[in-house]
Amino acid sequence: MKMQVEEEITEVFFKELATACAVNMIASTIAKCEVRTFIKNEPQRKEEYFLWNYEPNQNENSSDMIQKFITNLCYDNEALIVEVGGKLYVADSFTRREYALYEDIFSNVTIGNMTLQKSFPASDVIYMQLNNIDVKQRLEGSYTSYGQTVAKAIRSLIRANGQKGILDIDAQTSAQKDFAEKLQELINNRFKPFFESAQAVLPLTSGYKYTDVTKSTATPTPADLNERINYEFELAGRAFKIPKALMLGDVSDVEKITKNFLTFAIDPVTEKFGEEITRKRYGAKQFAKGNYIDINTNCIQHIDVFEQSTNAEGLLRSGLYCIDELRTKLGDTALKTDWSQKHYITKNYTEAEQMDHLGQERGE
Repeated sequence: MKMQVEEEITEVFFKELATACAVNMIASTIAKCEVRTFIKNEPQRKEEYFLWNYEPNQNENSSDMIQKFITNLCYDNEALIVEVGGKLYVADSFTRREYALYEDIFSNVTIGNMTLQKSFPASDVIYMQLNNIDVKQRLEGSYTSYGQTVAKAIRSLIRANGQKGILDIDAQTSAQKDFAEKLQELINNRFKPFFESAQAVLPLTSGYKYTDVTKSTATPTPADLNERINYEFELAGRAFKIPKALMLGDVSDVEKITKNFLTFAIDPVTEKFGEEITRKRYGAKQFAKGNYIDINTNCIQHIDVFEQSTNAEGLLRSGLYCIDELRTKLGDTALKTDWSQKHYITKNYTEAEQMDHLGQERGE
């Protein structure tokens, strides 16, 4: 019974560890994003910007709040943000009453140790679902059989590396009145230090004979065990669309892996998050005027300005971006001068029709 309990504890530990690592990777990454607020299609940094990027409420900064929201979203497949007194709070628990043709109602909203008495219509909250299929429930089923093999492998490895022996006790010694006390003392004061020491001598009195029966058997090696544990992390990564190399800490080809991670794991969540905030806090009329929210993921990937100098030059001389726009994308501040806001283009670029005309003039 004890062995079964230990295996179940080990199974749960690695299952939760793998899931927690995947969820934390997504939540902490999205928490780094900038929530950009636009007014008449121009980026503005006013009260709404400060609310989402610095202080959503008196007890949390924006990174903590967004990380908590995304963590709830990944674990529970749904998450809720409510506004109370002009502040934003992530609900720890809530009840959702669904209606087909009317607004859903959210009640029993708990924030910390306080349950709000107010019910919120769907139009007054930020509510998100991760998937139609609960990822965590699927992971629970997938981990069950494989998690057991990891738990058993760990126990087998520990037992294989342990020392085993047989202690023979003659009848005369075992018949003594204080035999039980002497045997307990022998185990605690002699056998225990003997097994725990790298090199030791075991002194025994007459009546006792110890025989070492430790055998070298085919058992899982630490490398085998590591492979099995890695598979659980890979499984969690698959569920949340995180590349295997990123989950296992492989640092080779980081740029390509990060792009893959952003495309499949981060962008779908941030796009849905931005859409939910825009439709709830702005609405169709404000959106038509160019007022909306956008989650900017450019700040997630580290940009070396020296490595990007050639690319920046190409973007500048093609007229695609002005200097201020490039400085902003590279994480620097805009100069806000007349010349830095102009678009430039090299003389090498011309229209195709003009190239044909020049060729005819030269007789080509």
